Amino acid sequence: MKPKGIVFLCLSLLFACLSNSFAINPDEVQETEEFTNYEEMRQHIEELYQQKNYQEAADLLELALDRFPDHILANTYNLSLMYTHLTEYTKSTQALLSGLEHDIFYSKYAFAGKIWAPLKETDAFKKFKEQNEAMRIEAQKKAKPEIFILKPEGFSASKKYPLFIALHGGGGNIAGFKNNWSSSKLKKDFITAYLQSTQVIAMNGYNWTEDIELSKKEISAAYKKIVKNYPIDTQNVLIGGFSSGGVAALKVILDNTIPAGGFVVLCPARPQGFTVDRVKMAKMRGVRGILLTTEMDPRLPDQKKMAEMFKTEEFPLQFIVTPNIGHWFPEDMDNKIDSAIDFIQKKEK
Repeated sequence: MKPKGIVFLCLSLLFACLSNSFAINPDEVQETEEFTNYEEMRQHIEELYQQKNYQEAADLLELALDRFPDHILANTYNLSLMYTHLTEYTKSTQALLSGLEHDIFYSKYAFAGKIWAPLKETDAFKKFKEQNEAMRIEAQKKAKPEIFILKPEGFSASKKYPLFIALHGGGGNIAGFKNNWSSSKLKKDFITAYLQSTQVIAMNGYNWTEDIELSKKEISAAYKKIVKNYPIDTQNVLIGGFSSGGVAALKVILDNTIPAGGFVVLCPARPQGFTVDRVKMAKMRGVRGILLTTEMDPRLPDQKKMAEMFKTEEFPLQFIVTPNIGHWFPEDMDNKIDSAIDFIQKKEK
């Protein structure tokens, strides 16, 4: 179960206020050997952070670098975070540099928070940032669009199927996204195409909104490739996505980039070009949609404005806000997708 109210970033671990925590003994650092797996250690670090036991968390993360080498990105980032809280800026930068030495790099947006402001003023951090960006650029040169096709149960090449194009969130990828964006109807009735952007912002993390025009071209090319290679009912095409992917899906709908008849988006920002005229034209094409968000999503005010614009034009839209959760997938996301499909296919008013 995902903790309520936490915003999950592409770094795999974000420290935030957890709804439940238990008492920590601050006088003793727990050896990493006492944890049976990384998730146990990760949870303990979160609890220490909640308790503001930054030194103890840093000591444990120092040990974890060797114990959990597969999680060097999250551990070095969080070690740097602890030292930044402790105002030990040299150690903070050294933690990040040790990550670069292991051939990993950090998200373009990993250091946007206020906590990092003092560290970013140091010469050592500025040099680190240059190296980090150079590694990201090298990864960008090698990036290629990817498509993962999930065929429905009992697939038959002689039958045409509706298509759902699903777009991951910012800093995400297909592997981490497809299990969160699934439902009974998708598995049973649809050919589902999970697309991966080429816009690199992190290690194994991609975005759709760094260059939205490039995203539209990639989505259009993917659609044509899918239709060419699979038995698609082109009169029954849906598109959707989470966060950055939701923005791209809305942009594709508003600009009529592909012949999609409906959209399902979760926690999107308002895309550029979101105007009354575009909404009217989408309505005239028979498009229907679902705008999902969460009560603690920071973009909720803009999402309400978008929903109001749809409503003003009598566009067939459902606007659903899930309470007590931040910028993430609701626990009943599968049911929400199924209900959205019913609404778009006019099985539900």
